[in-house]
Amino acid sequence: MSLPVRTLPIVERWDCHGCGLCCRGTIVELDADDLRRLCSQRWDEHPDYRGQAIVVRRGLLRGGHHLAKRPDGSCIFLLSDGRCRIHRDFGMEAKPLVCQMFPLQIVPLDQFAYVTLRRFCPSAAADRGRAMDEHRAMARDLVERWQDRPRPAAPPPLVRGRRSSWNDVLVVADALGRLVLDATYPLVRRLVHALEFCDLLETCRLDRLEGSRLVELASMLEVAAVRDAGYLFQNRQAPDPRTARLFRQTVFEYLSLHPRYTPDDSWKARWRLLVEAARFHRGSGTALRQGLPFPQATFESLERALGPLGEAVLRPINRWFEAAVASLRFSVLARRSWPVVESFRAMALGFPVAMWTLRLACENRSPEVDDAIEVVAMLDRGETYAPLAGRRHRLRVAAMSRRAGLARLAAWYAR
Repeated sequence: MSLPVRTLPIVERWDCHGCGLCCRGTIVELDADDLRRLCSQRWDEHPDYRGQAIVVRRGLLRGGHHLAKRPDGSCIFLLSDGRCRIHRDFGMEAKPLVCQMFPLQIVPLDQFAYVTLRRFCPSAAADRGRAMDEHRAMARDLVERWQDRPRPAAPPPLVRGRRSSWNDVLVVADALGRLVLDATYPLVRRLVHALEFCDLLETCRLDRLEGSRLVELASMLEVAAVRDAGYLFQNRQAPDPRTARLFRQTVFEYLSLHPRYTPDDSWKARWRLLVEAARFHRGSGTALRQGLPFPQATFESLERALGPLGEAVLRPINRWFEAAVASLRFSVLARRSWPVVESFRAMALGFPVAMWTLRLACENRSPEVDDAIEVVAMLDRGETYAPLAGRRHRLRVAAMSRRAGLARLAAWYAR
């Protein structure tokens, strides 16, 4: 029996508006039922698909299958009007289950699973549509049909080297949630408060702290984190050279996830990629990233103050971080083996990445809502992007977090 499904304690809204973005640049994994449905649709006999591979095998041993793509990265079934051909010809239930689920995302905990939204979908990022409570019945039905139904997840450790129970994890998650959802402060302050909380928690001896004692400690650390974070904003400092270099490497990874990024696998493009990676490492000259239609900007110009952003521009970014923390997905999905504090730092690093990317995309103008929605799509894809959940990135985040480095990055790029 699968876990019961709940919506988040914050209101999320969504309805499909047929943009087709979910059909571009994504890998649609197929289970046995999906393969049977595709086989019954007899696409190999269709004149538009005769001789084309509809399904691609991934891996040799215990490899899976996924839908084939066109050279531009779009799904082979995507029509020019943004609709899915399977959906048009055979109906919603004929599509692969992953496609039926999107943008719903299941986050399994111990006693239940949250259903939240992948904000790679522009409608989800903009909160356009009905409240998620109205989609819960559909989500429950899809989960029951899913072969890999959500089961109780193992609790992640709180800090490195210490095993934790779900009760401990939820105490810390609640504290992080209160800090990040505190609308008294702008988002950057809330994230910095939570980063300070993580730093303080790591310094504590947690071996014998359980139950009410951990609750008391978390409450005390919350107060201390808010009290002690102000100095970072009184005198905002640029990141030191090592942190800046690691940060640019992270940005370089994220930019390939931007929805306006066009992949190119030619040998010429691969050589240019190496040249661009070296330029990002040095942080001098023009900040070019092939495949992105952004104006030319220098690394020096991208350190400028962005200035105050309107509430409408900030809202999609605020909502992405709030939903990520409320659902605990930052810790229990792609980074399940990471301690909670390290997973939170990796997620919070997305804020300066987003602010840097807005500078790059809007070199000669003020950011608009659509720019923020595209940045949110990039952050959302980064949550499940393997290079941003692996050992190399974990070491990179750990190095940037020393001496409040991540908090300084957030404060600096929020200017």
